[in-house]
Parts: sequence; structure tokens; C-alpha cells
Amino acid sequence: MLSTKIASLDFATPLMTGSGTFGHDPAALRFLNPADLGALVLKTVTPEPRHGNPVPRMAEFEGGIVNAIGLENKGLAYWQDTVAPTLEGLPVPVVANAGGHCADDFVEVVKAFQDMNGVAAIELNLSCPNVQGGILYSTDSIGLAKVVTACREVSDKPMFVKLSPNVTDIRPLAKAAADSGADALTVCNTLIGMLVDWRLRQPVLANGIGGMSGPAVKPVAMHMVSQCAAAVDIPIIASGGAACADDVLEFVVAGATAVQIGTAAFLNPAVISQIASDLRSILAQENLTLADLRGSLKL
Repeated sequence: MLSTKIASLDFATPLMTGSGTFGHDPAALRFLNPADLGALVLKTVTPEPRHGNPVPRMAEFEGGIVNAIGLENKGLAYWQDTVAPTLEGLPVPVVANAGGHCADDFVEVVKAFQDMNGVAAIELNLSCPNVQGGILYSTDSIGLAKVVTACREVSDKPMFVKLSPNVTDIRPLAKAAADSGADALTVCNTLIGMLVDWRLRQPVLANGIGGMSGPAVKPVAMHMVSQCAAAVDIPIIASGGAACADDVLEFVVAGATAVQIGTAAFLNPAVISQIASDLRSILAQENLTLADLRGSLKL
């Protein structure tokens, strides 16, 4: 009932973990029934180790969280030697996430993912809002196209491009990614935001700004999913504030093929299985399929 297809991959459900919310390894599967999860999307890997931003680097607010983790990871070599072997034979497809400061960085990571049997697809993180340095591919369609094209040349695995909401118009970026060989778009990453401690007269996060996620960003993500679905012919993977079955179905109506669940899993690591169960019940009660609903938004 919930089976979903993107490029050459078949997923048991349209539900995916959001990159960065369950780490670099299969830890999420300890909390979930694999039959409820379409794909395990892992945290960003960069060529060199990154210590991330100084603490505090995550804080809650009424509508979600703001984080400035800074792509902390142990680097590609460690990931190849230690993490990659644990991904083979898992009951769900694994989507590895590549990051970097320049096109060569992305190509290096994607080349490594191409050779890993446990990696079914690759997500390019071209939109992290809290990493200093590098080229802002998230706001430059020409630069974005260059990276996607270079990565496409070294890998034939399904490739998802994660776009940023921190732009005046996401559609040129979506078109650039699709025209350069992306198989799907992840829409979208976190919104740039700031929390302030008025008593200390300073930002709550040591980095000053961070990426906002959670329920408060859902209307923005919904709009951008709808825009991208109308602008390109490749699947859209919604990412932004989904926390229940109704949220997922709203994204599907707006044009999404799949939906990533991120911040909601911090509150309840088993939430994806609950959403999958609720989706099956709702669709059966309404005598509907995901295909019936997908892209059916009346504007």
C-alpha cells in the first residue's frame, strides 16, 4: 500500500529519516520496524574530519529547534573503514549524504560512495546553512549545476540533491539540479534563524545563527515542494516539519513522492513506525492510494 519508487529504487514506504537526525550509522533501525522505513538517510560525510561548531550548538524554541552542528563527522577514511561495512545487508536501502567546500570535495566523497555495496543512493548536501567557508552552491544555480554534473560523471547510483529554502526563488536551483542529472530533489534544508538570550544580550547558539527545523518550517517547505514539483519532472522528497501521517499526506498532495522525518524523531525515535501505521489506516479508510493523492493540489 505504501510502496514508493524513486529512480531505480523501490521503497517499502515513502518515509525516510532526515539526514543528520540519526547519525552516520544504522542506529535508527533499533527503534523502527524496517517495513515502515523507506530509506535510511545518513548524516553528511566530508573528505576530512570536522569538529563542528562550538557549543552550545542546539536549542529548542516553541516551533522546533535551531542547530549549528557544523557537519561534525570523522571524515571519509574513517567512514569507509568503520561505518560502510555495517551498511551491507541492511533490510532497508541506505542513502549516504555527501558534503564539502568545493566541487572536488563532493566528487571525492561520491566516488567513495559509488564503490560501497551498502550505499543504494547518494544525497548531495548543497545547502547546509551553518558551515563557514566554501562556495554557497545553495544560492548559485551555475555552481550547483557544476557540482551535480561532476558527481554524476563519477556515479551511476540514484542521486538526490538537497536544496536550501534560504533563497528568493527555489525553482532555478531545482531546474539546474534536474538538468544536471539529479534523480530527485530533497526540499528543503533548514531555514537560517537565531535565538537570543535577552538577559545575556547574546545569541543562544555559540555560532550566532543556525538552521531552524521542526513544525514551524512546514508551511515554507510545503510551498517549496509545490513549486519544485511544478518546475521539474523528477521526484520531490519533502523535508521540513513533518511529524504525523496528516503532514505526510499534505506533502504528497503538494507533489512529494517521499517525505523525510527528522526533528520529530528527536522527541520520539519510533515516530516513523507510528506514522507508517497511521498512513496504512487512513488510506484504507479513505480507499485511496498515494498515487491518487500525489500532486493533486488544486491551485
